[in-house]
This record gives sequence, structure tokens and C-alpha cells, in this order.
Amino acid sequence: MAGLTTPAFRRSVRRWGAGLVFTEMISAYGVHYDNRRTLDYFLHTEDEHPLGFQLFGADADVMADAARRAVEAGADLVDLNMACPVRKVVKTGAGAALLGEPDKAAGIVTAVVRAVEGSGVPVTVKIRSGLRDGDGMGRAVAVRLAVAGAAAVCIHPRTAAQLYRGRADHDVTSALAAELPVPVIASGDVDGRAAALRLLERGAAAVMLARGAVGAPWLFAQVLGADEPAAAEKLAEVRRFTAEVIDELGSRAVGHLRQFWGRFRRHGALDKPLALELMRARDLDAVRALLDL
Repeated sequence: MAGLTTPAFRRSVRRWGAGLVFTEMISAYGVHYDNRRTLDYFLHTEDEHPLGFQLFGADADVMADAARRAVEAGADLVDLNMACPVRKVVKTGAGAALLGEPDKAAGIVTAVVRAVEGSGVPVTVKIRSGLRDGDGMGRAVAVRLAVAGAAAVCIHPRTAAQLYRGRADHDVTSALAAELPVPVIASGDVDGRAAALRLLERGAAAVMLARGAVGAPWLFAQVLGADEPAAAEKLAEVRRFTAEVIDELGSRAVGHLRQFWGRFRRHGALDKPLALELMRARDLDAVRALLDL
């Protein structure tokens, strides 16, 4: 969800019932070395809480320092990303690469748990089912992470090699939930209430919505039992979200918002002509005029 889960996005899904939201994936190295752009990911507003700060990195000491600073910045939870399959992350030894190094992964969890000890802030980890089909690395590393002190493990049961192709294999989720001594959170292909309930019935302690909620923040409300909102309600949310993005990003909002217009159209919040006009908009004045902001 890098590039998507800005403060405006987090507030949007909170309005529709999300019980916990997360920052974008934050480089522990960037935090450790005081990179200003990285530290900007710590910025948030009070109405986003409870808020998890998600960190990635491959060095235990650096991750521990970043976790301490995340807690100081207001994190209610520290989540360690050992799931990202993107090449530029994996080639640094971070993200899903840690599935192949269970000792290192466990060492990172131990260091981070110690770093935030006494704060009351739990440490969780997100993983994939493995690097490639049949390697079983997700299960093996999850056991190690639980022993190392992870308060919960979130699994997206696709392999790193799959990226986002195919279907999530939630048989893996069920097996992990039965085996681990800590809660297992299910992620992947949660596209509605029925899918969420199936995962809870199969042993997941909670479910996580991600890509499916982009352009459809009301999906959280539907998972909780609400009816699909009317088109007018959806458009009102688009307008509020857009206004908040503009307030946060200024002129950068024009490019940022282009990744949402098509998704909002697919989920019935924008008609095709309006979505196309928004895609063509070159400045904030045009966006504001089209949405009557």
C-alpha cells in the first residue's frame, strides 16, 4: 500500500469503520539516518488512532532504533514488514527476503520487542506464505517470530514470486492459526463480508483489508454488516477525501489522486465522464471545479 495510505486515506477508511490503520511502509534506515522525507511518514492526526507504524529493514539495531522512534512519534502498534515482494526492497535483504533467513528475522523481532519494552506498544509482523510455491518458508519463519516475541502475525498467503497474481491460499492461514500461540491476522482477497466471515470461521483472529478498499473505503462498513452506500454518499466521500488530500499535498495532490479516480469509478462513486475529466485535470483548480470543492 506504499503511496496510498496517506493520512487522508487513513481518515477516510476510519470514517467507514476501520478498527486499525497503518502508515505506508517506512524505511527503518531512513528513520535511523534522519532522512526528512522518511520522517514525514510519521506525520498523522489524532483522529487516525489507533495507528500502526509499519517498518521495513534488514538490520536488527536499525530496526530497533526506528521502532523506538515510532513509539515516541505516537505509534499504537509497530508492524514489521517481512512480506513486501518488490524487487527494490527484497534486494536489500528486507521485506519478503527475510522469509529465507529465519534466524535474522527472529533476531529483528527480538531486538524490536526489547526496544519498545515498557511502552505497552505491541510488535506484529506481516509475512507471505513463502518465497515461491511449496517452500513452506512462511510457516517456518512464523513459528520463530512468535517465539521471538511477536504479539501477532499477519499473513498474506501468496508467495513473493506471485506478487499479487492468482488467489490467496487461505488454507495456509487456517493451518497457521491452528499452530501459532499468537493471533493470526488474515490478509488477501478480502473483498466483502462473506470473505471476512469465512476467514474468521477458519481461525483468523482478525482480517486486514488492503487493495480492495482503495476506491471503496465503505468496504469496511460493508464487512461490518452495513449495506452498500448510495452513489450520492460515495461521491460525498470522494469530495471529502479529495479536499483532505489537497490540504496535505498541495500541488502534488493532482498526480497522487490520479491513482484513485479509476478505482472510484469501478466502485460506483464516479461516473465515467467525470472520472475521465479528473484523469485529464492538470492542476488543482481543475480538480476543485470538477468536484465543486
